[in-house]
Amino acid sequence: MPSRTLTALKKGTPNLKEKNQSIVQGDELFRVIPETVRDMITVWDSSLTLIYASPSVRETLGYDEEDLKKLLNNSGGSGWTRLVAPGSLTSFHAAVRERLQTNARSDTNERNHPVELELIRRDGSTLWTETESNPLPNGNGERTGFIAVTRDISERKHTREMLIKSEERYRNILENIDECYFELDRAGNFTFFNDALCRMTGYSPKELLGMNNRVYTSPETAQRLYTTFKQIYATGKPATVENYEVIRKNGSVRISDLSASLLLDSSGEPVGFRGVARDITEHKERERELKESYENLERMLEETVRTLAFTVEVRDPYTAGHQRRVAQLADAISHKMGLSLKKAMGVRMAALIHDVGKIQIPGELLNKPGPLSSYEMDLVRSHPSVGSSILKEIQFPWPISDIVLQHHARLDGSGYPRDISGEQMSVEAKIIAVADVVEAMVSHRPYRSALGMDKAIEEISNNRGTLYDPQVVDSCLSLITGDDFIFEQ
Repeated sequence: MPSRTLTALKKGTPNLKEKNQSIVQGDELFRVIPETVRDMITVWDSSLTLIYASPSVRETLGYDEEDLKKLLNNSGGSGWTRLVAPGSLTSFHAAVRERLQTNARSDTNERNHPVELELIRRDGSTLWTETESNPLPNGNGERTGFIAVTRDISERKHTREMLIKSEERYRNILENIDECYFELDRAGNFTFFNDALCRMTGYSPKELLGMNNRVYTSPETAQRLYTTFKQIYATGKPATVENYEVIRKNGSVRISDLSASLLLDSSGEPVGFRGVARDITEHKERERELKESYENLERMLEETVRTLAFTVEVRDPYTAGHQRRVAQLADAISHKMGLSLKKAMGVRMAALIHDVGKIQIPGELLNKPGPLSSYEMDLVRSHPSVGSSILKEIQFPWPISDIVLQHHARLDGSGYPRDISGEQMSVEAKIIAVADVVEAMVSHRPYRSALGMDKAIEEISNNRGTLYDPQVVDSCLSLITGDDFIFEQ
């Protein structure tokens, strides 16, 4: 039973080869193709009369075949303005002329170039299309018209326009930035760059294309660049080169910073390098000018401070050089403690004039050989406040006035002014307080002989953490006991 059934099926069912032959031999194939393809197929006679339109025309434009024929064949040509968007009419007319000229020639193998047109759908919306047409010969080989295949390329057109806009935006950015964008091959030769690079180097685009960095740099700079790009290629990581010289075409030199990374192809393989170079010549020049200006200002301030210090020393010959020597030790302690250069300089400037308030104390009192009365002592102890008031009106880049006010204060509040203790004291004042005591004890005074360095060490050691800041004391002891410091005469 199964074998008879199989035989019957074989007899009653045409095989695949027979089925294919029946389609090819009949008109079925010529019906199926136009009805299944999405592209619009149209057939025209030599006078541009529409003969046939595939069903896809209705799906794409909204017109069935008869409606499209009425629109184009019976309107005296005006129907085309309802089908072709205004911006594409010129291209359409040019394509028609080319088609008719081609149709008049004898070479039936000749093809027309595709033409892009913006068409208007029946509902008024538009779409972009690409049409390719070919001659249509009859059985005798004579051209009787042409066949056109029209494809909706709206999405492709949109993508292409977005790409063009993106490229235009990218190009505008590159051409308008001050930074020099460049691309190099693996040998370090320029393959692409913007106008900023031409401006920096002084070479024209034609001259710069294919140029190697050895042409516009010194041998030392070329080696630096080679080492950096070799590192980028080996590690795949971006790198920078700072402050390198670019020798322009006219021989002048520019200073530049550079950042670069690998340039990869579509498969991810390194094909070269891309980067950005910044011309920092003017910036470096401004830095140099600012540094010189700041150094000049520092010199002027220091001279002003030294002049103020000299006015005190002239009135008090016994303490001549005291402020200078205190500044010397205070400066050494500042560096020993690791203070910033700015803070250390503030310590030195304040130390040079920490006793400027003594200018208001009578000279005979400063030079009095015997003990001072209570009134006289109060007058002498007023000099930090007087000095602070004098200096308050001068615009120093450091808190000189506050430092001078606090230099006789102590951590436990036993110094003067009385209302200042360790919490209110700046580190600068704490340094000068220790340096002032040490220098005073090792120097002669009208009312006593020098006590010596051993006594000075004993004083700050015994009162470490009580009167004097521990870190300042430790730094001072390290200097004076380790032969790292000697007072200048």
